[in-house]
Amino acid sequence: MKKHSQSCLWVISIWLMLSGWAVSAAPPTAETSDVEYQRYPRWNFSEGREYHRFFPTPAPKGHFYNTWMKATANIDNTPEKETIVLILAETGTSGDTDDWGQAFLLIADETGADGIPNKNDFFTFFETSKDDFGVPTKAIELHSPAFTFREPPKDGHGHRGASFEVVDLTGDGTLDLWVKFAGNAVAVISFQKGEFRVVFSRYGYHGELAKGYVDLDNDGIYEIKIHHGIYLDTTLERPTWINCYAWDGIAYVLNNAKFYADNDEFLIRLLRLYNGHLLYERSRLKWRDKLIQGEKYGAFDIYIETYEFYIGLTFYYRGEAGLAQMYLQRVAGQGKNKNYIQAAEAILKKLPRQ
Repeated sequence: MKKHSQSCLWVISIWLMLSGWAVSAAPPTAETSDVEYQRYPRWNFSEGREYHRFFPTPAPKGHFYNTWMKATANIDNTPEKETIVLILAETGTSGDTDDWGQAFLLIADETGADGIPNKNDFFTFFETSKDDFGVPTKAIELHSPAFTFREPPKDGHGHRGASFEVVDLTGDGTLDLWVKFAGNAVAVISFQKGEFRVVFSRYGYHGELAKGYVDLDNDGIYEIKIHHGIYLDTTLERPTWINCYAWDGIAYVLNNAKFYADNDEFLIRLLRLYNGHLLYERSRLKWRDKLIQGEKYGAFDIYIETYEFYIGLTFYYRGEAGLAQMYLQRVAGQGKNKNYIQAAEAILKKLPRQ
């Protein structure tokens, strides 16, 4: 209990020390140039059907192809514009729901004599159907963000929409495709080394906060933020962990230090929530002999473990090795969650000995 009280006092002192340093900057708006969008109304399925000719066979039983939206923009290194078309293989016959079994992203160029562009590339993404559509495509494989420790639901894609934006994310002067699926996943397609490539694809776990791009250092190259709601079964506000991905010239790679190094506001908020949790548990001791969950997890309960893991991560990315080591060693030595323990041990090996 003495060590627990010391942790409370230390957190409060850190919060007071940092409280004057909070900085909040509004993210810049992504620039687009000469992009034309067209969305097809759900009640008029005849529009957009001309693009269904790129499917070699009819849709499998129980599905029908529906063009949702298209855009015209220059997304490669040629002077001509390309046509980008989002087509969903929806289920049922009425088209009055958002259920679908497969999503396709067509990139076409070189308009033919009939006025319809010719296929350049075809991508499949956010697969939810086991049916074989017989379409040769490049599949977009989605990955879980780091430090989330849970797999996305395999059948959690129904009843939601999909869309895309055209924006120069990589800062090379060529527009890219930001493909999003409600609040659950995003992917980036960019023209690199003479072909369209998937340079980023991640799930998100925080509804509409699950994706976003922002130029953190105003260098014209956008970073990608993927939010993850940290689960804590308490009445207190639950913190959100953010993974930041930066462009390295080939793909978007994890670069959390770029987000956390100077983000005092995030650290202050996380410490406030942690301190609130400690005070809450201390107040419960007036009525109980042990901390909440104490019978199962001991004094180092599962929620303190969660907080201290992410606080340790934050200090690690801020370059504050001593504080990172203090928290992560507690997780590695007293924690119960094997994912937290393994991640903490891996990071501790990278830290200099104190």
